[in-house]
Amino acid sequence: MTSFPHLQRIHRFILQDVYPWAGQLRTAGQNTGAMGLIHCVPEYLPGELHRVFSAIDQYRPSLTDLDEAIATTADHWGELTGVHPFRDGNSRTQRFFFTEYLRDRGWALDWTRIDDTAVHAARHVAMATTDSSYLAAALRPGAAPVTHHSPGGASAATAGKDARRSVDIFRQMMAHKRSGGTGADWWIAGTVRE
Repeated sequence: MTSFPHLQRIHRFILQDVYPWAGQLRTAGQNTGAMGLIHCVPEYLPGELHRVFSAIDQYRPSLTDLDEAIATTADHWGELTGVHPFRDGNSRTQRFFFTEYLRDRGWALDWTRIDDTAVHAARHVAMATTDSSYLAAALRPGAAPVTHHSPGGASAATAGKDARRSVDIFRQMMAHKRSGGTGADWWIAGTVRE
């Protein structure tokens, strides 16, 4: 459940009816980027995937502290965002993977309570700066013990993502970080501007 082959199976399952290459790594020349950032070039994917999934497997979310579990997951998710192993569908696949990853440790993410567009922006802030606190703060409103979970699975998030708004939020988060802010005080202040 914490391996790249598992992520590939998720990608293949979600996108098999859309892309004949579902579940396959990007290859030479298939570069991707978002928010003005370039994801890992295909030639380095095997090594980067090994590094990221070794950490995902070794440093698991806490079984007893929700905030620590979310912080650990956000660290890993920021790293995997930078790798971006597939040509398309990385966000959907990673959302499902990390929802399962937390559930395996007793925590649930209710995506009806999470701003998916802010999560997308915060993942790229984590990628650009190694500060995953914005991502943790964006995930926190929907995080709870599995026994208290509302029925808003990972698929609930796909309807609300707005690419333009995501870029705007990313820029706001980066400016906030440059001014000395953190993800926690960003979210507490309700800094997302429409």
